Amino acid sequence: MKRFLLIVIALISFITAFSENKGFSRWSIVPEYGYNRFDGDVSMDVTKIIPTSLLDFTYGASVEYALTPIWGLSLDYYYFPIRATNTAPVGDIKTNLYNSNINTTINFTRLVFPQSKSRFYFTGSLGIGYAYYAFNTTPPSTEILVDHSFAVTVPVAFSLEYNFSRPFAIGTKVQYRAFNKDNLEGIKPYKGVTNDFVAAGTVFLRYKFNSMKKDHLRNIRMDVYAPDEGLVLAKQNADKINKLDASLQRLEKKVDVQVKRIDSLYVTLSNDGPDSDGDGVPDTRDMEANTPPNTPVDFWGKALKIPQSTTRIKEIYEEIPAVYFDFDRYELDDNAIIAISKIAARMKADPAQYVEVRGYCDYAGNNPYNNQLSQRRSDRVKAELIKVWKIPENHIIANGKGKVIEPRLKYKPNRRCDFFFGKL
Repeated sequence: MKRFLLIVIALISFITAFSENKGFSRWSIVPEYGYNRFDGDVSMDVTKIIPTSLLDFTYGASVEYALTPIWGLSLDYYYFPIRATNTAPVGDIKTNLYNSNINTTINFTRLVFPQSKSRFYFTGSLGIGYAYYAFNTTPPSTEILVDHSFAVTVPVAFSLEYNFSRPFAIGTKVQYRAFNKDNLEGIKPYKGVTNDFVAAGTVFLRYKFNSMKKDHLRNIRMDVYAPDEGLVLAKQNADKINKLDASLQRLEKKVDVQVKRIDSLYVTLSNDGPDSDGDGVPDTRDMEANTPPNTPVDFWGKALKIPQSTTRIKEIYEEIPAVYFDFDRYELDDNAIIAISKIAARMKADPAQYVEVRGYCDYAGNNPYNNQLSQRRSDRVKAELIKVWKIPENHIIANGKGKVIEPRLKYKPNRRCDFFFGKL
């Protein structure tokens, strides 16, 4: 008994020193108590329901390290008292048998039903170890070989346990142990039996260390221990998608704001849409929607008040010069370059300004041709402002207006580009 208590204390110290600090809990200890049946060359007395001494009971303990919810390793120590009766040549036999083994354990419930939530486990184990035994007979016999010996043992065990809480389980175990010796009873073999065997039945209490702080492998399902890789990947992807979706929603809100601003700017700058008074400014931007035909207007469709005096006309043209072209041409001459330089200077003096370059043709020629020619003249002036004078392209609108209705002549003042300024 003292030896057994020392081994239990040593096992507890070992587990306490090496129990895990992170991840899953794996260690458990199992004290057991029961009764054994000897299978050898003599008959064991099983007629007594209650043995005469507590020493006739089998007891032991094992410590297990769970590798997975299904597999594990265990180290055990048992005391088997062999109490047998032999008719001849000796009488009562008393052998104290001590076993220690290392075992592989398997949880059949988890193996067959890996996702089961049952609290009942059916388990088994197979191991190998050594046995020490000391014996005597009553009365003493000359058939005694020695007073003690050693043997190799191979145990097979099955148990049923119920996990009634996270740290505790109770159960019952049956085991059968084979030995490579035929003298566990301490006498010479005489019936030709090759080996001796011991069967035992015990009840036990299992304590799972550290199982209140983290999951013990004996308590969890396989999908918790080793989740399906596809599900893990799907969850990771779902998390990434959720983050991307949140970022996309924020981006969409910003884009919506910018789209509204762009739409507003496009409506303002665009020349598309109905033009009720024919002044080249669409109704969406036209602040004077009823200007007479051929009335010079600014970017917002407001009529330019040009005095009839020659002096004032000259001043206006000096302030906002026009670019003139030869008949059926859209190339720029020296005078055109000078006029464009003045427009560029005005644009650079106030970078917030926008300018509409409005091209015209005289009355000669058909409308489709004149529309194209007037657009080429506007585009040519715009290209000069951008390329030579570095005026931002989005601050320039090129708009070909076709032919000037009056006067109906080949008239150079009508072959021109006018400039109309405005701010958003």
